[in-house]
Amino acid sequence: MEFEKLALEVSAAKAGLKPVSPNVLRGDSGIDHRVSLLFTDGAKLYGFDFYEKVTEIEVVRSYAKKFDSRAAINMVCLSGEVTPGARELAKEYGMKVLSPRAAETFFVFEQLSKAPKD
Repeated sequence: MEFEKLALEVSAAKAGLKPVSPNVLRGDSGIDHRVSLLFTDGAKLYGFDFYEKVTEIEVVRSYAKKFDSRAAINMVCLSGEVTPGARELAKEYGMKVLSPRAAETFFVFEQLSKAPKD
């Protein structure tokens, strides 16, 4: 997990994001939600939860943090084991389940997808 965290930190730094510490989000409900990693671009918060395996339960757990905090929350599946239901649910909730390798380039692709089109 340390390699994946480091890769995501490097990707975020290359995209100009700063790490937020402690990696805790204060929800609208007043509850503090801990995430594995948290970054900001100054306007938006990006949180990541790391799970060994991702099922619908992990997606709902991360979505509760997203819904309550209004941060962009995504998941990194360390083993690559994602149930089909979890992948569908994450998509419905506007979240991504990343493989460890995809975490390395997450912010690069996020910036490309938001770039103005000519």
